[in-house]
Amino acid sequence: MLHIIKTIPALQDARLFVSQQDAMLLIEDSVYAAISQHKDYVQGNDQYSIYVLDEDAKARGIDARISPSIHVINYAEFVELTVEHSHSMTWE
Repeated sequence: MLHIIKTIPALQDARLFVSQQDAMLLIEDSVYAAISQHKDYVQGNDQYSIYVLDEDAKARGIDARISPSIHVINYAEFVELTVEHSHSMTWE
């Protein structure tokens, strides 16, 4: 499943439901959690992949601060993720 996360509070909720083979995509204000110094930092691991939308990170001026353990993707790659995962859920 692809979990599309829009906010930090939604990220906290989604973490309870992410399982092996899932992917988590940080968009909008949730991109702040891709910074390792953020209190809600979400680190990639062997269980599931974490992605951040480059355009949202750039819009917030944090693109240079994204953790190297998180995959930075563009809109075309976002579409590819939705194709790879037959189910998705958006967390707001």
